[in-house]
Parts: sequence; structure tokens; C-alpha cells
Amino acid sequence: MTSKITHNNQDTSPKTGFEKIVDFINNLELNHPVAIAEIVNKTGLSWTYVKRILSEQLKDKYDGFNLEKSGNMWITWKDRDKIIKKLDDTCGDLLK
Repeated sequence: MTSKITHNNQDTSPKTGFEKIVDFINNLELNHPVAIAEIVNKTGLSWTYVKRILSEQLKDKYDGFNLEKSGNMWITWKDRDKIIKKLDDTCGDLLK
């Protein structure tokens, strides 16, 4: 009798910091602003790392994601069910 060994690395592999941030944002309520400090507390990542990921990677490359400074704190929210990577060369780009 032979036994089949299967691996499902998707569930057992550790998440990167980027994946933790995207998962956190995707689990937010629609149009519910959250301070970067809350993301830091929930993910265990540093404030500077979270800010850099949000401003350099997510803001320009993902749809449904918003980042703004309100007073002296940075806030983020999503305006769709899940943030998605922007598509290249779409009709919407021509409208802009």
C-alpha cells in the first residue's frame, strides 16, 4: 500500500509583511478609515515599513485602496470588497 503525501504550502507557509498588510486591508469594512498605527498593532510590523508599503506599493498599483493624511495621522480605507492589482492598458486609463 502506498501513501500519497500532499503539501499545501499556501496555508502553512509564513506570510510576508506585504501579504499581512493586504490581508488586513481586505478584511476591513468598506469605507471604514483606519490609522496606520492600528495596522502596526494588528500585524506586528513597524510603522515605517507599513507606511512605505502603503505609499509606494499599494497606492499606485492597486485599485480600491486609499491613503491620506488627516491632521497629523495617516489613514487608509478601501472602497471595494477587495483591493485588486491595477490592470495594464485598460479603457479606463484612456479616460484619464
